[in-house]
Amino acid sequence: MENPPLELLIKCKGNDRKAHFALYKWCFEDLISICRRYYKQEDDLKSAVNTSFLKVIQSMETIISKYDDLVFYHWMKKLTVNHIIDEFRKNKNYRDTIDIAEEREIIEKYDGAVDDSFELKDSIASIQAAIDSLPAMGKTVFNLYAIEGYKHEEIGALLNISANTSKVHFFRARTKLQQLLKNEKTLMS
Repeated sequence: MENPPLELLIKCKGNDRKAHFALYKWCFEDLISICRRYYKQEDDLKSAVNTSFLKVIQSMETIISKYDDLVFYHWMKKLTVNHIIDEFRKNKNYRDTIDIAEEREIIEKYDGAVDDSFELKDSIASIQAAIDSLPAMGKTVFNLYAIEGYKHEEIGALLNISANTSKVHFFRARTKLQQLLKNEKTLMS
């Protein structure tokens, strides 16, 4: 993806409202796509998109100073995911509790082995609907690990949980997704 024109970013830095709107239109679909992975509620989604865009505008100096070396999309994505993680940390309603015995059992089974057996031949809409049905913590950990590429140690540090707790949430999420997608295939056959 190409960077927006430097002139547009400079106008945004200068608080040009028309430039803000032009940049918003330029990056809206990407912001929605990133935020949709983490939020089920439309109000939360819109709030995350708008707050992330505001952070983009407020951080214009960073992107302008590194314009030639930095890809705008990746910078915006990182800024947005970091905002979502910060919000997630603040909101205790998103946290699930895990029984220590269950954690040990899952970690012993999991033991770092990744089973990517569910096929991506399923429709994108079906997969997104299945991901959206996950509990908030499981959805967040799944997205950070499977989509964003974070390691469990990094996820643990970001969400103030242990790496093992991150693995448990990922294991639960992956298991539920496999079950949901398998059930959908059965219904469609």
